[in-house]
Amino acid sequence: MENSQKDKLVKYWADGSKNSLRLASDVFDSRHFDHALFCGHLALEKLFKAKVVKILNNHAPHSHDLLYLAGLSKIDLDIEQQQFLAQVNKFNIEGRYPEEKSEFYHLATKKYAGEWLEKIKKFYLWLSKQSGKN
Repeated sequence: MENSQKDKLVKYWADGSKNSLRLASDVFDSRHFDHALFCGHLALEKLFKAKVVKILNNHAPHSHDLLYLAGLSKIDLDIEQQQFLAQVNKFNIEGRYPEEKSEFYHLATKKYAGEWLEKIKKFYLWLSKQSGKN
């Protein structure tokens, strides 16, 4: 992949990530807490994809699995971070599929979503400073 194409793809994913993180906060403020967590997942997914493109010099895979993308991005995660990403992965599945939505909707209270969004924002900041900076 040419550097200009690679740079465009990295920017595409990084910009999308920032937008999804902002959207997560906006949706939270609108009291759609389940969708706020879904957008939080998207923010991390897109940031990982920016890093994957940068490292692999190729398109990001069609995957929503944060642990898989973390592995491809060659970011070293401790056990706690891996467990965190495993939980955030559930926000994608539960926010996407109707059979899971009802239970997740009731779980995603303002308190629950607020706590998880703060964790997502902290991880986002940490991840943005890791190798392969955007």
